[in-house]
Amino acid sequence: MSRPTAEALDDAAIESFLESQSVGTLSLAKGDESYAVPVAFTYDPADRDVYFRLGYAPGSRKREFIDATERATFVVAAETEAGWTSVIARGRPEHRSAVDDLDTHRPGDRSVSQAERDIEIPFYHVFDAPEDAMFALVRLAVDELTGVAEADGG
Repeated sequence: MSRPTAEALDDAAIESFLESQSVGTLSLAKGDESYAVPVAFTYDPADRDVYFRLGYAPGSRKREFIDATERATFVVAAETEAGWTSVIARGRPEHRSAVDDLDTHRPGDRSVSQAERDIEIPFYHVFDAPEDAMFALVRLAVDELTGVAEADGG
């Protein structure tokens, strides 16, 4: 019986995988502390960047870490028909806009491009957001994108 091995994904396979997924783990750092959080996302194949809609309550630890992180890591992993696949994206997280309209989850700030305003990011209700929570569109400006898939070691 052969053991499965991993095989690197090419750009087309990475794009296809990311477009088929909606949740991953965003890992941030502040000094010698780390912080990882599961988040919904969308992938833009045109610029190879990843976008998130993040909610911040007053005193948010997530906001503190986003602001302090110079280079974040985002991991998406899933079991596919062929076995496990994972993609790792690394880059600088940057706030694009606060979301003013909580019904449409669209940034109202004119400094954000029309393409960014049209981004469809899955919205998952994990808990009731505090009334004074702020939502923001965050882009991970990807500078490194890699992926692996389980392959038959056959």
